[in-house]
Amino acid sequence: MKNVVLVTWIGGGNYGTSLQSFALHKKLSDLGYKTSIVIPFFPIKHNLKSFIFSALTMFGLSKDKLKQMLRGDTRNVKQQKLDKFENRYYDKKIICFPFLLHFLNKSTDVYVTGSDQIWNTVYRFDPFYFLDFAANVKRVAYASSMGIKDFPEEHKPKVQKLLSCFSKIGVREETAVKAISKILNRNDVCQVLDPTFLLTKNEWIALSEDAEIEFPIPENYIFCYFIGNNPWYVQQVENVKRVTGIQHIVQVCLYGVDCVELPDATNIYWDAGPIEFIRLIKDSSFVCTDSFHATAVSINLEQNFVEFMRFKDSDKSSQNSRIYDVLNHYGLSSRIYNNEKSDWALPIDYSLITQKLDSDREKSVNFLINAIEK
Repeated sequence: MKNVVLVTWIGGGNYGTSLQSFALHKKLSDLGYKTSIVIPFFPIKHNLKSFIFSALTMFGLSKDKLKQMLRGDTRNVKQQKLDKFENRYYDKKIICFPFLLHFLNKSTDVYVTGSDQIWNTVYRFDPFYFLDFAANVKRVAYASSMGIKDFPEEHKPKVQKLLSCFSKIGVREETAVKAISKILNRNDVCQVLDPTFLLTKNEWIALSEDAEIEFPIPENYIFCYFIGNNPWYVQQVENVKRVTGIQHIVQVCLYGVDCVELPDATNIYWDAGPIEFIRLIKDSSFVCTDSFHATAVSINLEQNFVEFMRFKDSDKSSQNSRIYDVLNHYGLSSRIYNNEKSDWALPIDYSLITQKLDSDREKSVNFLINAIEK
């Protein structure tokens, strides 16, 4: 049994991040690997503030928990659900000091890094997620995401050096295939599924059965989840209500971020954990989102949805490419919200999409196995 260590973000309140790390951890375990996930609790920046926060984190006092304590909020249900989820489904390896990575290397057969936007160097360039510490241990990228079309010029030399050490590279977006193939001058970089797609619809439904929702859910409702806080979402949701005829809304908000103030008949559910998030998408009549992972889960659960675009395509930090990639791949480009049309509201015929997803899932699992074994 090979020891596979997963290097990725685990969430911290972002539902998509939690679900992608969970899905990859579970799939690797189901494939028979002894799987764990490394959690670095040492500072990236070498200053007093970073060291203080790292020391506090070692004792379970994250930034979010400290903020809760300062506000007098000592019982945050959402955080409790997240802690319970992580403790139940992850085998964590906590690294408090950089020198301990040397010992982790000795006990690791393969490092697998991905997914989410761990390689988005506009957001943050952290060599740790490019496995700069891995020494002679085999390095594999599975669905690692840039989130952007290309690396900034100032980071390219370092990125090229780090990525050249990977034996296999699978990325989430087609745009990332092009960018990384060019920077490495390699033709073996390939596109693979986001980890949330590695689990089947039935596996996600089974997980959702453990949801603990503290209030009655309407029989028919629009599920809303937005990472951006764009004021135009309000009018767009109003139009979705008008076109679909569904009046009730259940809204889940990103942890630590103010919710978009949506119209009346909105139930804002502050206490949803990752499992409740899945359950609410599954039971909804329609989904409105600007989130990649809420979109991916909607597709996997065969739900009707509409995509709100969080960025303008002209923005240098735009992350729209990952949304375009997944929608184009499954023939769902019409699900992007458009004021002039309403074809985004039509029921989705998932028969061919599901067949394509099943085929993609098989190819992606094979990539993962071959990358680890060969």
